[in-house]
Amino acid sequence: MKKQLWITVKQFLLFLLLSQGIMALGIIVVFIQAFAAGVERNEEALLKFAVESDIVGWSQVLGYVLTIAVFLGKRYVRISMGRIERSTFGMMACMAVFISLGWMFTEVSILQLAEADKLFADDWEELEEFEKMMGGTLGAISVGILAPIAEEIGFRGVLIGGLLRMRCKPWLAIILSAIVFSFFHGTYLQLLGTMVFGIITGWLFWRTRSLLPGMIIHIFNNSTAVILEKFIPDWEPDKTACVMFIAVCLPILLIGLRWFKQSRYRSPQ
Repeated sequence: MKKQLWITVKQFLLFLLLSQGIMALGIIVVFIQAFAAGVERNEEALLKFAVESDIVGWSQVLGYVLTIAVFLGKRYVRISMGRIERSTFGMMACMAVFISLGWMFTEVSILQLAEADKLFADDWEELEEFEKMMGGTLGAISVGILAPIAEEIGFRGVLIGGLLRMRCKPWLAIILSAIVFSFFHGTYLQLLGTMVFGIITGWLFWRTRSLLPGMIIHIFNNSTAVILEKFIPDWEPDKTACVMFIAVCLPILLIGLRWFKQSRYRSPQ
């Protein structure tokens, strides 16, 4: 058990080093370039310089690509079908999309109804600044595709997988991973939403013993957000629309989750 704990810790630290460390180096390089170019040392000027540079985008792409390559190449985790039957793969993917759409628009609507932009004004501003920095093709590829794959590998494959191999109770492994996942995203605004998202994808990993459902959900969720930000950047549903979204999307989410409760995915306790 101690050996497995050490393996899990080492692999998770490697995941953080590759996925975040390389991007951090890219940001440092951009700031050094900005100072050398005489850019004013204030947040707005530095952000503008970073947005106009491709270095941050390339560093994040490189970090995620290396993470995926190392963890799959070394077989620290495997992307397999698990308990998913090939004959049901199409339906599984469809239900995963249901879950993604159902949760995404339910979460957005709840945040909008709660006026989260006012409750967490600083976090909201930081999120908008990050979206500007990660704009463009590189940002879309990184946030929409590569980040979801890498994060499912790190949080579900490494963290939950390692905890389960240590005979940790499934519900505890799922919740612990979801808590770490939520703090990984770094803002109070995203804290609860990412925790619920982590619980959903963690539960699906435990049920199916496959990273595929979580990856599909995560990619669809992030890619939809990228597309909306690209084509409808100022879109904010009013309260009536939010209530309608919840009324429609919450049942869609529950339909998707219920499909994965079928007996073929029942895990031993």
